[in-house]
Amino acid sequence: MKTAFPYPILAGDVKLAADAVWVDNIPLSLKLISDEERVIALHEIKRDWDEIRVKVSVSVDADELTAGVWTSPECMATVRNRKTNVRLTFPLHYDGGGIWSGEVELRRGEHVGRCEIDAWIVAEVKGVEGRLIGRAENRWSADFEAKQPTRQRSIKMVWKDFANHSFLNEFRDDPWMLDAEAGEPVLYLNSSLEGFRAVLGNPSGADQKLVREVMATQIASEAWTAMFNTALYACAVERGEPQWPGGWQEYVLRRMLPDFFPEISPDEALVELVGRRVSGESGSDLHARLMHSATLNSKKQKTVANTVRTLARMADVKDNS
Repeated sequence: MKTAFPYPILAGDVKLAADAVWVDNIPLSLKLISDEERVIALHEIKRDWDEIRVKVSVSVDADELTAGVWTSPECMATVRNRKTNVRLTFPLHYDGGGIWSGEVELRRGEHVGRCEIDAWIVAEVKGVEGRLIGRAENRWSADFEAKQPTRQRSIKMVWKDFANHSFLNEFRDDPWMLDAEAGEPVLYLNSSLEGFRAVLGNPSGADQKLVREVMATQIASEAWTAMFNTALYACAVERGEPQWPGGWQEYVLRRMLPDFFPEISPDEALVELVGRRVSGESGSDLHARLMHSATLNSKKQKTVANTVRTLARMADVKDNS
């Protein structure tokens, strides 16, 4: 979906590609660059480095670019690191045929975790300079902690004794707690609850296996709910347009939003979602949709159905014995 602008913009896609990466002028292995995932994995750099350069290219429909009412279109690549609050802009060179190319620079002291690489096309429209007429359809991530060029899709789970932990002591009677405020979400499981670890880790019988399945599904459902709420409030609004938050928050939103609003695109769903949040309207409808999405993503429906069938069979066996 294209956000409505009070002036003409590019209707076609703006495609951003990372064509090559150099670490202090040494080429990075192509195995660590994924076009499909749009991720550059940088964890495997085995030495100190000062600067990483990423060669990027941006392409649009050349005929549309030429035929538009705008003049002097220019393209720039942007780099944003949310952890360090760094924002950098790199002008790109127009090569003709609707293609720009150039490099972005990532300096060691400016980045931790991951950064996002985006592309903007601006032009003069109806006498007004600096109008945004196009933006990359899909951004790239340069991940300084990733060993493989994939977007992280798993939650780190850690067993902790809540009663003897400074952060978790307040929740010492809870069986689990999700910390979604860190760089990546961490699910803490309470080892101080008697029998809890044994049931989740190594159930001894059919009854305990059923309990484990139901409990694991409930944990997953609550984790999806917590991550979604965190991701929603990570969405900034710039120039009146909701922005995808990047990182794991963006992955969660893109995965869950089609369950919220299946009849519209993810971009339209984000606008709808953030609009409802900002307007302060009753959240009952969104909460129902969130429960539905969390149920689907945790496979709760299947688990409950299988559990009911298994319990019924166990009851039949007991009655017939």
